[in-house]
Amino acid sequence: MATHQDLSALFVARTTQQYLAEGGSFAFVMPNAVLDRGYYAGFRAGNYPDSTDPIAVRFTGSWDLRRLRPHFFPRGAAVVFGQRSTTQFGTPLPSKTTRWTGQLPRDNDTWDVVSGHIAQHDADLVVHDEEMIGSPYGKRFAQGATIVPRVLFMVEKQQSGPLGLAAGRQTVRSARSSTEKKPWKELVSLVGVVETEFIRPTLLGESVLPFRVLPPRYAVLPLESTELLDGEHARLDRYPGLADWWRRAEQLWLYHRSSDRLSLRERLDFRRGLTDQLPIPPLRIIYGASGMHVVAALIENPTAICEHKLYWGAVANHAEGFYLCSILNSPLITDLVRPFMSYGKDERDIDKNVWKLPIPVFDGNNPTHRRLSELGGQCTDLVADLDLADSGNFVTLRRRVRAALAADPTAAEINEIVLELLAT
Repeated sequence: MATHQDLSALFVARTTQQYLAEGGSFAFVMPNAVLDRGYYAGFRAGNYPDSTDPIAVRFTGSWDLRRLRPHFFPRGAAVVFGQRSTTQFGTPLPSKTTRWTGQLPRDNDTWDVVSGHIAQHDADLVVHDEEMIGSPYGKRFAQGATIVPRVLFMVEKQQSGPLGLAAGRQTVRSARSSTEKKPWKELVSLVGVVETEFIRPTLLGESVLPFRVLPPRYAVLPLESTELLDGEHARLDRYPGLADWWRRAEQLWLYHRSSDRLSLRERLDFRRGLTDQLPIPPLRIIYGASGMHVVAALIENPTAICEHKLYWGAVANHAEGFYLCSILNSPLITDLVRPFMSYGKDERDIDKNVWKLPIPVFDGNNPTHRRLSELGGQCTDLVADLDLADSGNFVTLRRRVRAALAADPTAAEINEIVLELLAT
């Protein structure tokens, strides 16, 4: 879990070792992750081995500040309290914490001003193991392809000239976005005529609404059946339009990439995020990798590629798909998974944390599972009938869908059944 670490835990251990007398007390402001994330388990244990001067600390309590708004720091914070142990044995951080909540007035920094806006109460920390998978579905879901930088892949179809084009070819231009970062946002858009079989429908993180999928975008992807080509591949020149586009994209990547570790093909298929999707299953559940709410839908598109802001998993039939949609779109699931989500300013990263909940595999002989599936189908029909502007802001569209579901008794029944299902 080294990629999750920072130097805060080491700082506390070393300063305690270097400057604090045995029995001396400490209090440190820390990233909120120290309270409950698995990758700080060693820090919370209170025993810090060292070849020359091992130490131990006795934790006495903590404050959870992540519910205060606005945050004091660029991310949510916590405070830990303790003493340097007088023995070789440490005392772990208690599972009870004092949680601070409130909306602070802006531009005021004295305790007399802000104290009236803060509430403090006892709370339990939900400490978890980062490797824990509570549902068998965890192994069946994978993250999509790293289709970035988008200027090299994502495209918009363009009108052909007055003479038209040969069958099976399409004029495309790079699809641009206000969220592009340097140096890619400063590049001139790519324009080319590419064989249509390589202009693949692509689902992005913002493509999924509760129980519904927005129309896909398009990406130029050098996929010949299930094989990913590159500029050196012997068969690439069979497709002149693709070859021209891909080699220009490779040149831009080589010139502007921040590291020479990955080729453009390796970047696109990082951790097999693209090729593991092939061949595409007939039925898939997709859900957003991040967001304030878990959002999932069933898709039947046999050609659409999922990008890395989506997780996808094959399902055997519509019944299983509607069952999972019911569970994942339940507000209860969002509430239950939040303690497992990584936390910056808010819980955002859903990733595979949702499968740390004990969600059982669909059983068509189980009446509870069948009922959830039936209700999921009804919600799918309800959302399909909503008049939504497919090109609208996805955050607004999701909010409208959630409001429509909240007003329907079907969604309330789903929430009750999911609560019962996970409690058994």
